Amino acid sequence: MPLRLRPGASTRERLLLALCGVVLLVAAFNLGFRLNREYVQEWDESLYATSAWEMVQSGQWVAHTFRGELDYYNTKPPLNFWFIALSFKAFGAHLLSLRLASVAAASCTIAVVMWWAWRNLGAATALLSGLTLSTMFAFFYVHAARTANTDAVNTLLVVLTVVTLWAARDARWRLLWLGPILAAVFLLRGMAVVLPLAIILLYETWSRGFRRGHVLPAICALALALFPVGAWMLARYRIDAWRFLGRLFWYDFVARTTRSIEDHPGSVFYYLGVLVKYHYDWLLAALVALLLFPVPRERWREAGRALRTGAGPLPLLASWAVVAAAIPTAMTTKLAWYLHPFYPVFAIGVGAVLAHAVAAAVSPSAARWRRVALAAVLGLIVGVAEGRLVYYSHVYRDLASSSQGLMLAERQNLKGRQIFGARWNRAEIFVAEALVGAPHRLAPDLEDFLRDSRPGDYFRTYSVLDHRSVALVASTRRAHLYKRVE
Repeated sequence: MPLRLRPGASTRERLLLALCGVVLLVAAFNLGFRLNREYVQEWDESLYATSAWEMVQSGQWVAHTFRGELDYYNTKPPLNFWFIALSFKAFGAHLLSLRLASVAAASCTIAVVMWWAWRNLGAATALLSGLTLSTMFAFFYVHAARTANTDAVNTLLVVLTVVTLWAARDARWRLLWLGPILAAVFLLRGMAVVLPLAIILLYETWSRGFRRGHVLPAICALALALFPVGAWMLARYRIDAWRFLGRLFWYDFVARTTRSIEDHPGSVFYYLGVLVKYHYDWLLAALVALLLFPVPRERWREAGRALRTGAGPLPLLASWAVVAAAIPTAMTTKLAWYLHPFYPVFAIGVGAVLAHAVAAAVSPSAARWRRVALAAVLGLIVGVAEGRLVYYSHVYRDLASSSQGLMLAERQNLKGRQIFGARWNRAEIFVAEALVGAPHRLAPDLEDFLRDSRPGDYFRTYSVLDHRSVALVASTRRAHLYKRVE
């Protein structure tokens, strides 16, 4: 349901609704600006991109491949490959279609968080929660919304799990929606489905939902989840028996949980460090707001009663926050993007703190200096958060300064030609073959290129050449593209 004003809404409520629209425009800008001018990231984004492209070419939709072979390194089920492949088929293969699913998922996450907060926590909290989430650096750039990875879609599914649990308070059979949501989580991230399952179990126990007749709907929802999951697992088993499915469980779940794999260790404070590193701005905003306008004791007592009785939205938010922080922390393998399901509830918490401070600041009894300080800090934090996103795109993710940008800029000339280079990473190979349409070849140096190439082929190098057999076509700060002329 869209955000709606009640009949006879005040000017303040109308203003807040208009500002929520502004926040959604900010989110749209942060998701879309320069999206087609940021290079494909090595490793995960390039793996998903390559496998989805091969899925389109081969028509094999059950098992993904990498460089023509069944992939047993990226042990994820196929949902994200399907999203990218369908986007390629619908819109063609380019950087925008590669990231479309993630952008759409992040947009929905922000909208759903604001809608839910508006209805249950108030308009001001909805506005400030949305503003926080719409400018959180890691939400956009750490393996997330502006990449083709699974994290943005997974975060949306966790948010939908929480919203469904809340909706089921008044109509228990709404829990059936958890079936397709949980199935989607498994088909996206495999055993990562443990996280939303843990949120469901903790909240239903905390709020005494199972005592109110939620057991049967929950069982039916689980059965609904098993149908699509079981169908895919059966189809995958027919391809390579337990080779992939066993690795999905034992390596991607058990091994990641019990030991540090691929050299990704971390202490119990690892994710606190991640939160401070990427979101010190909004943490500082919340801290200053609390110092300027402390929460009254009575509000803390109300929160304590809500937590003890399991009433209201606070136990749901607490279940979400605890599980989303505790499960990654309990795992031995630590990666920064494992914290993504925590970010929406973090944004809601920051939004609630800021909404309290703003409400206190506009009261007649508030000191003027406190109002000015709060306004100055909020303005500064929004500017810093937004500036980081723009700066990072221009400086650290700029396509034009990369070898990928060099190939894409010359795609009309390169299409159908061979491109030689001394070394190729996975992202460059994807760009050359899927986006440009030029097969890549290895040539350690110019002599090898001249021996193995034909006139009209290209040589990408990171050094300047001076030879009569090649002509410079284009350059960036890091790479040069030469064409063989004889």
